[in-house]
Amino acid sequence: MSESTASVQHSKSAPTSVEYGVMCPADRMDNQQLAAYARGAEEAGIDTIWVPELYGRDPFVTCALILGATRNVRVGTAIANVYVRDARATKAAAYSLADGYGDRFDLGLGLSNKVGNAPRGHDWLAPLKKMNDFIDRFDEAELMFPQSGHVPRFLAAHGPKLMAFAGNRLDGAFTYLQTLDYSAEAKHRLGDGKLILMQPSVFIEDPAQARDMARKAIAIYMPLTNYHRAWRERGFADADFADGGADHFIDALIAWGSVDRIRERYQAQRTQGVDHIIIIPVKLDMNSTSGWRTVEQLVLG
Repeated sequence: MSESTASVQHSKSAPTSVEYGVMCPADRMDNQQLAAYARGAEEAGIDTIWVPELYGRDPFVTCALILGATRNVRVGTAIANVYVRDARATKAAAYSLADGYGDRFDLGLGLSNKVGNAPRGHDWLAPLKKMNDFIDRFDEAELMFPQSGHVPRFLAAHGPKLMAFAGNRLDGAFTYLQTLDYSAEAKHRLGDGKLILMQPSVFIEDPAQARDMARKAIAIYMPLTNYHRAWRERGFADADFADGGADHFIDALIAWGSVDRIRERYQAQRTQGVDHIIIIPVKLDMNSTSGWRTVEQLVLG
């Protein structure tokens, strides 16, 4: 199914408002730079600053640094890997942050993948079974300090079973590198749950340069078989995502161009049911005032 067809079939009235987040490249910054980044995001009108977990900074410690440097913006993990720490430790960290920083913390969880978990020494388990066990233990864990805060919980999910799980047991789900029609299907499975889109956005207007930069930005994900399965389910052939991705494949997944064109892409996702867009800025200097002004244009314009 083409994106244009999907837009017609699944289109509905756009929500009156949408939340905006930004993915924080925390591993590239020292603490002073991280604090400046956080303040820039807050001043630009960002609703939530999201912190990934890769092979660098601990996401919970990083969230604490950002929460301490800001006053009102929410801060969350996107995502904390459920293989890395047990459910009780995760709950203790999450509620420590919620209680300590005015209930501004969101817990984003994910399973990563076989490639990412093998170097850590973890055996891969069936994803739904792993998440059921993790959330059961999280819910049952009793902590030795009073928890007055509320911690919204979200799951990085692609397949229908995990998406349904996120809708039934959590507050919503993240999706990444998927199409407009997928967003509509995901929102349907989530029901009242919040659909959060991680959206790479390339701030280059020249088509060839923009697509080339998009390919570089997502290159780490292109060999992963779990994404291959998801893309095939969206009707792409293997040739579409070979050699960095065909032009039409890149255009289906990545927002690029002028601020107005990227805003139009965000609006299209909103009409498919996306509640929160996490901006992943590509070719935008987020260490400069002009970079945050561009984000502010997207968020408030």
